[in-house]
Parts: sequence; structure tokens; C-alpha cells
Amino acid sequence: MLKIETSGKSCGAIVTGVDFEKEFTDREIKTVIEAIYEYKCLVIKNQNFTYSGYKRFGQEWGELIKHMLDYLRVPDFPEMMIIGNTEKKDKDDAIRNGAAVWHSDGTYIPDSTTITMLHAKKTPLNGGETLVADLMKAYEDLDEKLKKEINGLEALHFYGKAEFDKDEHLPAPIRTDTQKQTNPICKKPIVLNHPFSGKKSLYGITHSPFKIIGKTDKETKIILKTLKDFSTQDKYIFTHKYEVGDVLLFDNLTTMHRAKSEIDYIKKDESNARLLWRLSCKGKPRLIN
Repeated sequence: MLKIETSGKSCGAIVTGVDFEKEFTDREIKTVIEAIYEYKCLVIKNQNFTYSGYKRFGQEWGELIKHMLDYLRVPDFPEMMIIGNTEKKDKDDAIRNGAAVWHSDGTYIPDSTTITMLHAKKTPLNGGETLVADLMKAYEDLDEKLKKEINGLEALHFYGKAEFDKDEHLPAPIRTDTQKQTNPICKKPIVLNHPFSGKKSLYGITHSPFKIIGKTDKETKIILKTLKDFSTQDKYIFTHKYEVGDVLLFDNLTTMHRAKSEIDYIKKDESNARLLWRLSCKGKPRLIN
């Protein structure tokens, strides 16, 4: 029987009692979809997806997106990415640790990414956690003067063009002109009205914003740094330590996330192996009117 329990943190809930690789009902999937807009991120336990089953599940959440970094895609399943330290490509530190930086997926593309999911196939004995920050709650707690200043502001975005902190790794790199050309500079609001809940949230404040329209470069840096530091306080962060079979989902319109720390390439005994299957969507879930 499907069960949802809060994590006890600012965001996050744990889902048990359902196998989404097998047949599932509209009622079950709608319950989980509604839960993500309440809790902002979910961990669905004990799943064992095949590629095709995972794709089918992902399509319930919207239109699947092919990431512009095509070297991360799964052959025959181009909407899916392999993230971790187990593949030949992961010998490259720039690829292996490119997610150890605060970001919300798809802020740098015109049609924003809504939902992302990460399915754990291999997990390390130590480390490998994903951090998720609650941008909706952070916005609610902002000083009213700052809220007034940032409401209505828009920022220009391009992949990996934001300022980064010393404890962050640079994003996985753009390596071809084709990849670069598929992502023109786009404009996004700093405060977003969520299309389904109607609530306000900070949005796109890390990874890709490089210029707030109407502000100087210095003002842009100050505002974005202030919002980032405020939103990454411990009280807003849900830390997930993966177990094999977990699926971590988050609403990119109300959260940002990062790998907690950098990881080494896989050891011979695979004790540090980290292998995640990633899918991202745009648009709205099938069962949302």
C-alpha cells in the first residue's frame, strides 16, 4: 500500500509501498505527483527499473528532455543520462564531478525543466549524497525589503556562466559548437509563481544567471550571492544518502540541488561506486489538468 511520510526537514518526503516498474494506477501516480508539489522533493524506495520502465515512469511527469551534453546520454535512450563514477567517461574529473555545484536543472534553456529524477543503481559505502535546498521556504523567510527588491526582476542565463563558490566544482563542460548553439542566452524571473501550486519561490539563482536586467554587474553579484547564501542554510536543506533502488525526484521550480562532495573514479572493489540514472521533464504531468 502506497505510503508517504515527511522527512521532517524543510522539504522532502519518503514514498514506500509501490512498484512503478510494474503496472500502476492513475490514482497511485497522481498521489505521488501531488506530493511533490507539497514536499518539493521525494524519495521513492525499493524500485528496480529497466531502461524502458524508467522512461515510461518518467513520461508521467511531462515531456522528457534530451540534455544538450550529448556525451552523457544513454544509447537508444537519449533522454536518459548516466551520472556517477563507473563509466569510461567518468575518468574525466570535469564530467564525474560536474554536479558538485548548486543548480536547478534547465534554468539555462527557454522551456524550463520542471521535474528531475535520479535512480540509484550503485551506491558507495561512504559519501555520494545529494543535497536539495528548499527555495520556496527560503523565499517565504526573506526580509520583506529584499522581497520587494527582487520581485519582478529577471536574469539572463547561460549554461555554467554564474559565479561559483570555492567548495563548488565547475559544471560538466560544453565541448562542441553544437552543444553551445542549442542553448542560446535566455531570460528567467528570479521570483517564480509556481504554475501548479500558485506559490512564489526563488528560481534560477545559481549555475547559469550572469546578469540581472536593470542592475550593474556588481549589483547582480551581490543579489545572487545574498540569495544563494540565504537559501543554502542548513535549515532549508534535505540531504539524501542513497540506497540501491531509490528514486530521488525534485521540483526544479522550487528547489536547487548538488552532489554533496566530489568523488573519485571507481575502485577495483567498487566500494565507492556511484551510478545514477537521470531523467528530466518539461511541461506538466499527464494527470495535472
